Amino acid sequence: MGKDNYQLLIEKLDSFIRKYYVNQVIRGLLYSLGLILAMFLIISVLEYYMYYPTSTRKVLFFSFVGISGIALVSWVLVPLMHYFRLGKVISHENAATIVGQHFTDVKDKLLNILQLKKQSSSSENRELILASINQKTESLTPVPFKKAIDLSQNKKYLRYALPPLLVLLALLLIDARIIKDSSARLLNNGIEFERPAPFQFTVKNQDLTVVQFDDYELEVEVDGEILPNEAYIDIDGYEYKLTKVENNKFTYKFSNVAKPIAFNLTASGFDSKKYELDILRKPNILGFDVKLNYPAYTGRKGEMMNNIGDLVVPEGTDISWYFSAQNTDNVLVRFSGEKNIAEAKQTNKESFSLKKKQRKDQTYTVYISNSELPNADSVAYSISVIPDLHPTITVKTV
Repeated sequence: MGKDNYQLLIEKLDSFIRKYYVNQVIRGLLYSLGLILAMFLIISVLEYYMYYPTSTRKVLFFSFVGISGIALVSWVLVPLMHYFRLGKVISHENAATIVGQHFTDVKDKLLNILQLKKQSSSSENRELILASINQKTESLTPVPFKKAIDLSQNKKYLRYALPPLLVLLALLLIDARIIKDSSARLLNNGIEFERPAPFQFTVKNQDLTVVQFDDYELEVEVDGEILPNEAYIDIDGYEYKLTKVENNKFTYKFSNVAKPIAFNLTASGFDSKKYELDILRKPNILGFDVKLNYPAYTGRKGEMMNNIGDLVVPEGTDISWYFSAQNTDNVLVRFSGEKNIAEAKQTNKESFSLKKKQRKDQTYTVYISNSELPNADSVAYSISVIPDLHPTITVKTV
């Protein structure tokens, strides 16, 4: 009989422990809901009015996700696991202490029973101890342990969850854009968003690309109910005033563009989205050498000339060109009177060479190109040939 009563007691304690964790889950849900909603409201309202850059929105978004995750794990998931007896669960002794604090007629009786049960396995007075356990257990049978936890007490924690929930509902009713627009920007935190303005910037240029080292004129049009008198372009944090050409049209000249330029337009405190003026790499001949190997009949030694394209050479001279080029994929040379175009051999990333035996007067044009600019530039030179004349004898009659 004693054993049955004790087993019943343990089952009642197990039932109490499960309710104990149900209580923790409910309380944790209310805490989590309050915290998550409060953070969501604060972040959403701030983003709606501030229009944070992508870096700030990333920090806000991932901080919100991280803190929300920690709260849910700590306050909901962990006690839920304990409910299913996963992980470290409170002991029967701890549960007995909680029950004893709630019921005045229980006090330490329940804890004493558990302690006596442990002693009974090794004590010489085992029968006497079991009888005592049976007696004490029977006296506790009517006590409803589970009532030591009142789930309705969790209503007081609604004060953490209800206020932010009511504020959220009020905002959705008054102006849902505050929540919807800011949430969309926070979720798409890698995209730049333009703050709504009473006017809108439109870049009229069809193609935001320019040949490297050339100038580029940006054309901007402003449309809206209220038009700004002045507009600026922001480049690397520095603002430059646009030139006003009409009431709603502005221009800006980029000079000698050497590299891609990121910029945005601004007027009256409103900014446009980010733009980028890209470049087309311009092929460029940095310099060239011309090596002249004269024919043997001249008795002249070969020589090297630097950056001289117009040449005067004896007939039969071997001419070698060595080009040093930048951003260049091909160097082609067209000689007058010849159908085929000669292609210079690329010897390394920035070096090209071409060899030719010169027998007549010619002009030649050097063409340079790359994948972005197929016919980027050309330059023309001339070659004058001194013919190899046969010896002549002049006879004078006296």
